[in-house]
Amino acid sequence: MDKQELKRLTVSVFEKLRENIKNGDKEKALELVDEIDRTKHDFDESYRQWLDLMLTYIADNLGEEALYEIHRENGERALWPRLGWIFDPISIEEKVRKRAATWTHFHMTNLDAIEEDDEKFTFRIQCDSGGSIRMWPKYGKTREAHPWSHGEEGFSYYCAHCPIVLEMMAIDKKGYPAWVSEPQPGGKCIQYLYKDPRKVPDKYYKRLGKEKKKAK
Repeated sequence: MDKQELKRLTVSVFEKLRENIKNGDKEKALELVDEIDRTKHDFDESYRQWLDLMLTYIADNLGEEALYEIHRENGERALWPRLGWIFDPISIEEKVRKRAATWTHFHMTNLDAIEEDDEKFTFRIQCDSGGSIRMWPKYGKTREAHPWSHGEEGFSYYCAHCPIVLEMMAIDKKGYPAWVSEPQPGGKCIQYLYKDPRKVPDKYYKRLGKEKKKAK
């Protein structure tokens, strides 16, 4: 092969995008943005398939309770170091901005809406994470009801990281959920971020088998 072609093959799509932007080639830059969007979703989907396969294998061979321990360990190792800001002494407005950025910048997807009322902010999401999995014809889901599955059967093994880490572990750490998740049909999810954590309704503790106590 031509040495120049081999050299070009070493350049990442992001470097090509930067180059086209610097050169003012808007059309090529937009084509690369579309390519990044398309290939990222496809590659992420392969990882979701891999994770769902592993979680299902673990549940089938070690029992569903093993998933609880795995999600907790992942929470300590991976999620809390990235999401621990939820407990920082920052304004609720800044928390809303950071929460939105986890979708728009990390997941690189749009939110359907962010709404505000007197008590909370509501995030309406076409979830390209667990929501994408729940659109598959077959995926790993609970055969029994558990506190960590919101007391439900048929709860996605993958989606269980939300109640386990961001609700149960958050309550153990600080006395209240980081935010509350409500999976919806069609791969959607609604998440509530309360302005005052003391105002999180009792029902969101009870479905986890927990008692509402004074926030730490």
